[in-house]
Amino acid sequence: MSADEAPRRPTAPATGTAQASGWPVLHLFQRIDRARWSAADDAGRAGAIDEFATLLERLAGETGLQLIPSGVIGKADVAFMAIHPDLRRIQQLAQEIAATRLGSCLQTVYSFLSISEKSEYISTTGDQARKLIDEDGLAPDSPEFQKQLGGFAARMGAYAESRIHPQLPGADFPVLCFYPMSKARGEGRNWYALAFNERKRLMASHADAGRRYASRVSQLITSSTGLDDWEWGVTLFTRDLKSIRDIVYEMRYDEGSALYGQFGPFYVSVRFAPGELRTALRL
Repeated sequence: MSADEAPRRPTAPATGTAQASGWPVLHLFQRIDRARWSAADDAGRAGAIDEFATLLERLAGETGLQLIPSGVIGKADVAFMAIHPDLRRIQQLAQEIAATRLGSCLQTVYSFLSISEKSEYISTTGDQARKLIDEDGLAPDSPEFQKQLGGFAARMGAYAESRIHPQLPGADFPVLCFYPMSKARGEGRNWYALAFNERKRLMASHADAGRRYASRVSQLITSSTGLDDWEWGVTLFTRDLKSIRDIVYEMRYDEGSALYGQFGPFYVSVRFAPGELRTALRL
């Protein structure tokens, strides 16, 4: 697979119940043990590079698996972001990496497990119906009302599907930024003590800010409650650092984030193709 091709889209599970379930998502950040790597002779390192590049090529073509390898700036050396419908495949993937000669020189500095999901705050057809009646003055039995409501339902259905069964962006979005986050649960401010309608209002404002960056930033927000130490993982795909800085800076002023947002470490990386392994990691 070339660097310009997007990861192959997994096939959604066949049963109706399973289709409502999200897919496991793994972020794995690792540091190269340079002393151990340098201890190998030239032939051993060359063989290890070929072995690992071959593994990445095979994984890139595996049906059902989306995998993005990237070179990390600062906090690690290399990152792997993986999505697959089967949790067992995600577990095996980490072991496949570790079982290679290069993998034996990789030390995990941070990992994050989450699952794709549809937000509970997504606008419903009931929300839209009230808007069409109260704000647009449409009669519920009018053809225009039915047309607009049907179009809304189709759009939101497609949006929900994209959240539950995401398709990762291709190489035209080469810069990745990942960070975990939670909502405040302190005595002074507790997100979970707010009424649902108030939380939904705050999230709607947050979503409006995100939509303004749709052409510059592709976002994937996954749930990690009960799976990891934070409640959500946020992955931003962009073309440049400024887009990351701009969207995160603006959203910090959003009421929902300013009052209730708690953020973990930020990891920025640049994706590479399997054939670029040696140069991307300076092996």
